[in-house]
Amino acid sequence: MRNSPILLALLLAGCATAPAYRRPAVDVPPSFREASRDSVVRDSAAKSATTSGTSPAPVSDGFWRELGDTTLSRLVDQAVRANFDLQAAEARLRGARAARAGAVFDFAPTVTFGGSYTRQRLSAASFPPIGAGATFPDQDIWDGGFDASWELDLFGRVRRNVQAQGAFVSVAREDLRDIRVSLIAELARSYFDLRGAQEQLAVAQRNADNQRRTRDLTRERLEAGQGTAFDTERAEAQLNLTLAIIPTLEGRVAAAEYQIGVLLGRPPASVAGELDVVAQLPAFPASVSVARPDSLVRARPDVAAAERLVAAQHALVGSAKADYLPRVSLGAGIGFTATRFDSLGDHGTFRYAVGPVISWPALNLGRVKAQVNAAQAREAEAQAQYSQAVLRALQDVETSLSRYRTAQARVGRIQDAASASERAAELARLRFTEGVADFLQVLDAERTLLDAQSQLSQARTDAATAYAALYKALGGSWPEPAGEGSGS
Repeated sequence: MRNSPILLALLLAGCATAPAYRRPAVDVPPSFREASRDSVVRDSAAKSATTSGTSPAPVSDGFWRELGDTTLSRLVDQAVRANFDLQAAEARLRGARAARAGAVFDFAPTVTFGGSYTRQRLSAASFPPIGAGATFPDQDIWDGGFDASWELDLFGRVRRNVQAQGAFVSVAREDLRDIRVSLIAELARSYFDLRGAQEQLAVAQRNADNQRRTRDLTRERLEAGQGTAFDTERAEAQLNLTLAIIPTLEGRVAAAEYQIGVLLGRPPASVAGELDVVAQLPAFPASVSVARPDSLVRARPDVAAAERLVAAQHALVGSAKADYLPRVSLGAGIGFTATRFDSLGDHGTFRYAVGPVISWPALNLGRVKAQVNAAQAREAEAQAQYSQAVLRALQDVETSLSRYRTAQARVGRIQDAASASERAAELARLRFTEGVADFLQVLDAERTLLDAQSQLSQARTDAATAYAALYKALGGSWPEPAGEGSGS
């Protein structure tokens, strides 16, 4: 029985011991399936954050710089400086750093200064009887001094809290990087959508001009007695159907401009004048090189943030387990207490107190166990979220590579079809003018041309937005292009 306290202490010490943190293992394939089809695969220098605090790969600006679009580069620079979501994330990072600094201060003593004034009258019942009706006079009590307390981190509670707060700083930093990557990708997507809508609008306007000339030709032939009113009405209908497309495309242009304005941290319509000048979509690389899955996925900010959250929750489990053991603190106080303010500091008014304080929830170990169980559940939740984040990252990269590859292939096919349709429309107009073919062939050729050119503009836009999505999927760690521009 005399050894029971020792055995209990050893048992509690074992319960309070937390194993060293090890990053959760995940099953990552050796290569991306889509990358092996037409993308050159290489192991890039992108690395993830590690438990030692190594910084992840920075967000690369090669994504838009290599396109040679100065307008897009300027918009990206403005967005990174002024976007409010990014500013909010920066504020959260500053808050996380401040919280960690506060946790570090727990290693040092807490020293406070206090001063007080009390006017009091003591009851005769507070002391042994000194006679019936005896009273004590009113008293003025002046007090001032310093009090200090210092918890000795014998079992790692404070250290674990500091580790957790440090991991939360990394989470906030990765969240900031994730928002920056998402912002750039969303801005690029909106910009490409704007240029694509402008291109489709130009296509519709060019076709409307051609169809207007065709309609005028049918009217001239009708007036000369060589045509029919039926041909004229069909030409008018074709023209109006093309003109009906224009308002929808103008709405897409305006919506993209407003979206870009908000992403830049400005009123929605503030950039409309700047972007009204029509420009073509830039040429994109035919293929890109991607890193191996194990290095690329861990470099993504969302995955890195999920891993750092696991580390934070693991440290909090250790902090919770430390409550199984006693807390040892040193307390001290020094100051002066006097009945008159002007006598503070005189001989006899000095006071001090110093000594250790030990607190142990011996009768509340069930509550401590519940807190430990809750912390362990949060760690398990964070581990599951990390594993899911890895799988989603793999899916995102595979899907983005597939969409970019198929979008590039689609552009090439439709480009050939549009060229053939343009030649067919020219031949149909010539044959109709010479009286070799009827007007139905002209209408059919023009309708096919408009559809092919519209599909080509949309395909180019889809390839551009797929490029922006690929940048986001790669987590901003953008490598150099592995092929020549596709001309899309």
